[in-house]
Amino acid sequence: MALAELYTKYNRVWIPDPEDVWKSAEITKDYKPGENVLELLLEEGTELKYPLDSVTKDLPHLRNPDILVGENDLTALSYLHEPAVLHNLKVRFVESKIIYTYCGIILVAINPYKQLPIYGDAIIHAYSGQNMGDMDPHIFAVAEEAYKQMARNNKNQSIIVSGESGAGKTVSARYAMRYFATVSKSGSKTHVEDKVLASNPITEAIGNAKTTRNDNSSRFGKYTEISFDRRYQIIGANMRTYLLEKSRVVFQSENERNYHIFYQLCASANQPEFKNLKLVSADEFRYTCMGGKMYIDGVDDRADMIETQRTFSLLGLKEDFQMDVFKVLAAVLHLGNVEIKGIGDDRSSVNPSDKHLAVFCGLLNISPDGVSRWLCNRKIITVSETVVKPMPKLRAVNARDALAKQIYAHLFNCIIDRINKALQFPGKKHTFIGVLDIYGFETFETNSFEQFCINYANEKLQQQFNLHVFKLEQEEYMKEDIPWTLIDFYDNQPVIDLIEAKMGILDLLDEECLFPQGKDENWLQKLYNNYLNKNPLFEKPRMSNQSFVIQHFADKVEYRCHGFLEKNRDTMYEELIDILKASKFDLLANFFQEEELTSPFSKSINFKAATPGIKPSNKQLRTTVGNKFRSSLYLLMETLNATTPHYVRCIKPNEEKLPFEYDSKRVVQQLRACGVLETIRISAQSYPSRWTYTEFYSRYSILMTQQEVTLNDKKQTCKTVLQRLIHDPNQYKFGRTKIFFRAGQVAYLEKLRSDRLRGACITIQKNLRGWTQRRKYLRMRNAAIIIQQYVRGKRAVRQTVSAATLKQGWAAIVIQKHCRGLLVRRVWQLIQVATVTIQAYARGWLARIRFKKILKEHKATILQKHARAWLARRRFQSIRRVVLNVQLSYRVQRLQKRLEDQNKENHGLLERLTGLASAHSHDVDKLQKLEANLKKSTAQKKMFEEDLKKHKEETKQVITQLQTHNANLTEEKLKLEKKLQEKTQEMKDNVDDIRKKLFDDLAGVERERKILENGFEIQKDDYEKQIEALKEEMKCLREEKIQLQQQVQEEFLINDGLKQDITQLTNQAKAIPQYKQQISELQRKSQELENRLKDQAIELRGNMEVIACELRNNLEEEGSQRRILEHQKETYEKEVQELQEKVEEKQDENDQLQKQFQAESQAKNKLRQEASRLIAENMDFEEQVDMKDRLIKKLQNQIQAFRTLEKVNQVQAPVAPKEYLGMLEYKKDDESRLIKNIILDMKPRGVVVNMIPGLPAHILFMCVRHADYLNDADKLKSLMNSIINGVKQVIQDHPEDFETLSFWLSNICHLLNCLKQYSGEEEFMKHNSPRQNKNCLKNFDLSEHRQIISDLAIRIYQQFINIMESGIQPMIVPGMLEHESLQGISSMKPTGFRKRSSSIYEDTEVYTISSILQQLGYFHSTMCQHGMDPELIKQAVKQLFYLITAVTLNSIFLRKDMCSCRKGMQIRCNISYLEEWLKEKNLQGSCAIDTMEPLCQTAWLLQVNKSTDEDAKEICERCSGLSAIQVVKILNSYTPIDDFEKRVAPSFVRKVQSILQGNEGSSQLMLDSKYLFQVTFPFSPSPQALEVIQVPSSLKVGFLTRL
Repeated sequence: MALAELYTKYNRVWIPDPEDVWKSAEITKDYKPGENVLELLLEEGTELKYPLDSVTKDLPHLRNPDILVGENDLTALSYLHEPAVLHNLKVRFVESKIIYTYCGIILVAINPYKQLPIYGDAIIHAYSGQNMGDMDPHIFAVAEEAYKQMARNNKNQSIIVSGESGAGKTVSARYAMRYFATVSKSGSKTHVEDKVLASNPITEAIGNAKTTRNDNSSRFGKYTEISFDRRYQIIGANMRTYLLEKSRVVFQSENERNYHIFYQLCASANQPEFKNLKLVSADEFRYTCMGGKMYIDGVDDRADMIETQRTFSLLGLKEDFQMDVFKVLAAVLHLGNVEIKGIGDDRSSVNPSDKHLAVFCGLLNISPDGVSRWLCNRKIITVSETVVKPMPKLRAVNARDALAKQIYAHLFNCIIDRINKALQFPGKKHTFIGVLDIYGFETFETNSFEQFCINYANEKLQQQFNLHVFKLEQEEYMKEDIPWTLIDFYDNQPVIDLIEAKMGILDLLDEECLFPQGKDENWLQKLYNNYLNKNPLFEKPRMSNQSFVIQHFADKVEYRCHGFLEKNRDTMYEELIDILKASKFDLLANFFQEEELTSPFSKSINFKAATPGIKPSNKQLRTTVGNKFRSSLYLLMETLNATTPHYVRCIKPNEEKLPFEYDSKRVVQQLRACGVLETIRISAQSYPSRWTYTEFYSRYSILMTQQEVTLNDKKQTCKTVLQRLIHDPNQYKFGRTKIFFRAGQVAYLEKLRSDRLRGACITIQKNLRGWTQRRKYLRMRNAAIIIQQYVRGKRAVRQTVSAATLKQGWAAIVIQKHCRGLLVRRVWQLIQVATVTIQAYARGWLARIRFKKILKEHKATILQKHARAWLARRRFQSIRRVVLNVQLSYRVQRLQKRLEDQNKENHGLLERLTGLASAHSHDVDKLQKLEANLKKSTAQKKMFEEDLKKHKEETKQVITQLQTHNANLTEEKLKLEKKLQEKTQEMKDNVDDIRKKLFDDLAGVERERKILENGFEIQKDDYEKQIEALKEEMKCLREEKIQLQQQVQEEFLINDGLKQDITQLTNQAKAIPQYKQQISELQRKSQELENRLKDQAIELRGNMEVIACELRNNLEEEGSQRRILEHQKETYEKEVQELQEKVEEKQDENDQLQKQFQAESQAKNKLRQEASRLIAENMDFEEQVDMKDRLIKKLQNQIQAFRTLEKVNQVQAPVAPKEYLGMLEYKKDDESRLIKNIILDMKPRGVVVNMIPGLPAHILFMCVRHADYLNDADKLKSLMNSIINGVKQVIQDHPEDFETLSFWLSNICHLLNCLKQYSGEEEFMKHNSPRQNKNCLKNFDLSEHRQIISDLAIRIYQQFINIMESGIQPMIVPGMLEHESLQGISSMKPTGFRKRSSSIYEDTEVYTISSILQQLGYFHSTMCQHGMDPELIKQAVKQLFYLITAVTLNSIFLRKDMCSCRKGMQIRCNISYLEEWLKEKNLQGSCAIDTMEPLCQTAWLLQVNKSTDEDAKEICERCSGLSAIQVVKILNSYTPIDDFEKRVAPSFVRKVQSILQGNEGSSQLMLDSKYLFQVTFPFSPSPQALEVIQVPSSLKVGFLTRL
């Protein structure tokens, strides 16, 4: 169809407008080809005859249908042109309050100048894992797409964020980095993600400033590489910066500020750590008060300084480095206040006493004289001499400012380098994602060198962008097997060649910079000569000779040449550099070290231009700012070309920074500059509208004939319909999965669809109105017939009725009245008597119940009294123990303090003694006394040697005595062992005798027992005496050992005294040279003596250690023997208890046989009593003996023999049935087998069939009962710990197995219920049967273990819920929102480029509401099969329904395409399916449907009328489950699907918002899908009796014995 045919009546077009750029108008008359005027009607009601160009006959742009307005992707629009883009952005931004929109591969972000609740962690998690295009446009969606493509393709990614100053570039880049840090949490202790994010506040402090357009404008470009490992977790980052605006350090325009860090530093001037910086307020420094704006509204510079210091510390930058940085910054501020005075026209000077100069030099540790001299003078070196030339004031001021700029630039680079080092962590970088935050295209009234470099960078980025868009279009066409035709797109290579090619603008600028007398005017004249009238992209302004104009891709820009050379040179005088190099301040000196000859950007960079360029050879040429920037730009482009780019274009909606205000002129200017319109133009040249066959079939099935609808092949049906509707085959192409349309064809199809719907509506209206009129006529006719019948009936009655018949009728009524009254009175009397009788019996019954209740409460109070008294005594005892421990520790501390004080006093005395000795050594008059002392020392030496000999002999004697004593002890030990063996042998003989005489003579047994008892007591006394004797000997040995140690210590003291004497002699020898020989001899002798003493002391120590080791060994042997005896005693007691239990069981059996054999039972009872009495007496005897095992076996053999005798003597009688006790006996060694078979190796799917619910729990509890029955605390504790650890291990080994978690959650709850049911507590026992109450635990309170098991159950439940949520969550959005459960109710809309995202799999599984119901059914059937408590099942279902509500609502909030009337009907239908499922499973009481109330209200809100004030009030009343921000979000996102639907008016939204303003509610937009309801485990007593439980053989627990 020709495009001109669409210009018909009622269609709308866009015409240019000087105020709003474009204005909408409606065509009032069909356009015919050849006409020169188009008759229009403007929106304000005025008529306009729009003239057409007489040559081109170009028609104005057609406006898209309202259904396409407000689309998430601009490429989904049927008409792709500038006014359509501008209008779509305005509708989304102003009316829907949506700031993000896709435009193909670009995310357009409009700055709202307002904080929005769309960046929380819940939003991040909502976008994580989602496909691009499934959710509303968002910076998180772009970040997720980059992260997903990196993980899937193992290819590096880049996110390019650009825009004007104040458009929100920095914030967008920050949110992207925050997204990566959140979704790639490593869980390591290095906190890599926090450090990566912490770099933002620092770089913003030192690189951002307030401008007239933005309060936090980035004055540099930044490319941040975030590195990931093979698990795609952040392991580090690296930052590269571009073109810092150094001129801002020394100059700011009006209402602008310097960099934030200066004001933060001035705001913190009063802090103690900054006192030495001599700072004052910002308005007193020249570099911070130029703009006249020292403060920003809503910004606290002091708080920002604290945050900057915190992030410095978080990155590991120490306080010393921070203070060095602050010193340099303070020095720059003081340098700006250095006053330079002019002396004449050609001289200047600096006062050497300038306080700011002194502070500047003091902070940087440089010479004030040198600085003051070389700020005002310049050294000129010629061939013959060196001349110092003074400079005028202006040049001196420039030199001062150049010095400040250089210092700050070097400091900026140093901080960036330190940040990069801090962000490097161990680990190999696998891939990275780069975030480029770079300035957009700039044009001001006065444009200088900075704007030239910025626009040059944007030219390169635009070229890369155009090529990438072209490449994606080509890939899409090739993927769909559509013939590729070359698309014409704007190539800005000529502009790039003009700037960077050989003899281009940059080359000419560098060439002019080589000349010492080079000027801006000379360079501009070269540009005029080379390019004026030769290059169409270069122009000269008409009214200026100081500027030039370049035609960039976005617009023409006029550059003023003043300052180009100076900014490009960026030079500073060598004399000042030498002064800074000589500084003792290391940080500053490192700034100005000699740079390498090669630029860091020059390696591996190839300059690509139209013509080959010449590589510069001059050093100064390579180090110009332009050359450095060009090199860094080429390196950046190489990095971007090696990655997959993602584009974010930030738009500034107005200059006044007003929230949600839209200035079309400013927006369209930025859209032209950032490449958005170029993308639209490229898309519009080919086939911009693309529909899948399914979408086309669903949308336009109304245009199909009956024959076409019946075809099974939808693809062929779509082809047939299109060929019939659009006759020109060039207007569309059929791909493998999609249909491609030319611009305007979708609008034409929409027009046909709306016409068909309009015709269908007319037909429906015609038939409906006819039906209503016929119905009205029939109703009136029926009414007339009824009236006629009534009138005719009245007339007939009057003619037939007489007075006699009326009297008879009244008499009959009176008789009926009295008869009926009599009958009713009789019935009432009977009821009254019955009621009184029932009341009497009921009141008596209630009185008896009250009496029993009072009696129970009285008994309970008595029990409580005793229990509380017992608890109070326990608390008192525990407090008393704590107090005693505290007293003991306090006394120990006091003793330690006394020892320390005593040691201090001793040290003080020693110091005083040494002082006196040193003073005494200097007295020359006391030499004779020293000689006498020497003689005495020799005599003492001889005496000491004699004493040592005596001590040796004594120690040898002591050793021999100890050895003999030890031998005696060993002999005695052997004797004792022999005696023990003999006694044990005697005991064995005695036991044999007892066994032989047991059935012969009871009197003999009694006599033997007494003899054995007396013998045992005598032996026991002998053993105790021997042990006491051994203890006394041990005490004597310890005392001897202590004495020996004291002797050795005395010998050491003597040696110390000798050493002191020798030191005194050596000091005296220094004063008296004539005694040196004698002193040396004495020293030699004393050394020999010391060696001897040491040898003797070593020998004594060795002997003492040998003796001590022997004594310790003896003690340990004795102690081990005692421990063995005690252990044997304990084990024997346990075994005797088991024997007693067996004997008691035998007694019960004998009691049953007494009725039949009384005579025999009496004799047998006597024998049994005597046997039990002998066993009890032998128990006391056998506690001290180590041969218990054999005796036990003999006793067991006796019992078995006794049983055989009983069986022989018994007369054949009916055997009594066994009565089980509900316990399972197991051996201690079988505990591990029990845990392995019942817990670790249990397979839920294989054993749940034909099993009672919770059978493993019951088996384990029956084993617990047995341990309680034996009163074995260790066995019980070991079993409970093994059960808990076993279940933990199973859960840990199967963390993702739903059936295992369900099975053990059910069994843990059953075990917990068993522990409560049989605990013996009254509140749990009241539900038991009498038989179950007999099985309660008797000896132990397991309340602590119940708490541990309850905590374990909570842990399993949380893991269980997480598994169910992870299983059902992928189905929720497709099943609840995307699937069309009501056929024909939904109608698809055209999708944009983002639905063709490369991160979307084509073979993903399609989920429906049936998938959700099937998954819920699987969960429910599994839980029921495992015997889970019904209340716990209800809680789990409630949690799942809450998840369905939260995920569905969050998706609605973040997906504008889901907010429509038909989608509300779809949601309501799906909710009804879920309600039916609850009824089917009998889960209405779970309150699960209550959690879906917000979703029900949302579905209602999407369907209800939204236009009048009454509608607004009804919405506020009905939507109580939604917060105000959620209601407003839904209303703003409401999107019509068809023409008959209307968009929600902004005034209506404001009305609802004002009504809801006073309501209290959450300020969060998203629901917390991770929220868990508090779980409670209800007590459900088991009706199953423990005695009747059978253990299946399949469990392989044959080692368990039922008792």
